[in-house]
Amino acid sequence: MIRIELGTTPKEQEQSILVAIVCLTIGIFAADILLPLGFVIWILYLVPLLMSVWLPHRYAPFLMACVLSGALPLGGLITGSEQGRVSDLPYRAVFILMIAVISLLAWEIRSNYTSLKEEIAERRIAQENLEVLAGTLEKRVGMRTAELSDVNAELTRDITERLRIEEALATANQKLSLLAQITRHDISNRVFALLVNLDLAKDQSAAMNDAAMDANLRSMEKNIHGIQDQIAFAKDYQEIGAQTSGWYPVGEIIHASAVQLNLGNVQLDVSTGRLEIFADPLIGKVFYNLIDNAIRHGGDVSCITFSCRREGAVIIILCEDNGAGISERDKQHIFAKGFGKDSGLGLFLIREILGITGITIRETGEPGKGARFELTVPEGKFRDVP
Repeated sequence: MIRIELGTTPKEQEQSILVAIVCLTIGIFAADILLPLGFVIWILYLVPLLMSVWLPHRYAPFLMACVLSGALPLGGLITGSEQGRVSDLPYRAVFILMIAVISLLAWEIRSNYTSLKEEIAERRIAQENLEVLAGTLEKRVGMRTAELSDVNAELTRDITERLRIEEALATANQKLSLLAQITRHDISNRVFALLVNLDLAKDQSAAMNDAAMDANLRSMEKNIHGIQDQIAFAKDYQEIGAQTSGWYPVGEIIHASAVQLNLGNVQLDVSTGRLEIFADPLIGKVFYNLIDNAIRHGGDVSCITFSCRREGAVIIILCEDNGAGISERDKQHIFAKGFGKDSGLGLFLIREILGITGITIRETGEPGKGARFELTVPEGKFRDVP
């Protein structure tokens, strides 16, 4: 295949095409004059016209059509004046019209060719960019895959280590729980023995009528009961969070807790409806201690009321009594461990049990008008069963 080089730059190629068109046009015009073959020679005029499509000028086909349209009559006049043949002028006029139509087609071809060339160039650039992006993406995917593999391997190691630690902690907790149970059992037995001996000593003291010894024995009895309270607290505190939390009906839990206490003449009013809260299984001890504290420390309490109200996204459970209430000085300390008249562990235990599921408690009563405890249950931790 023979390939003709028209130039290395667009300008050189344009000049070469223009020279070729001029040479062809002059040669065809000369042949039309010297060899008046009519339609055969005229067909050759279409060659430079079609070649004008490759010129960069937008309207090159129309300019070429004008030049050829002028060349045809001029050739006819020259040949007619020399050979007396002017009868082909109408045919030349028809052919000029055909040149105009072909020039229009050539212009359309040139426009479409230019648009196609630009589109091909744009697609080539887009394809090159796409290939670059694909390569970059593949590289980034490879890097991310390697990173994820490393992270996954590290997570696997962490999970394995965590499982090992959890197993070790579970074993240690089981041993500690067993040790605590054995220790509490032994201490309880010894405390019971002390109480038996204490009763015998009290009988002997009463026979001897020794007031000093009787006072010492009462002090010993108080301390022994304190030890029993500490043992009970240790057992309850150890069980906090040991079991899975669940849904508990507030009204039923309050009534079940009150049955365990001697209410005497104290009236219990529960109006919590069918409210259920998500709490630790020791939730019964919360209401038990609230009722017990009101009876023990409220003074002349005749009524204990449980109710609830909705405040925005939370619900408030109220425990109110008509006793002496709590002084402003003590409000900030009543939930601290060891604060109180007895063991000082009841309200502390309440706060710990409630805190397992995010329930908070505070005292908002007025001194002299009774105590009022507010249990704030967060959103999602309560429901009203229809």
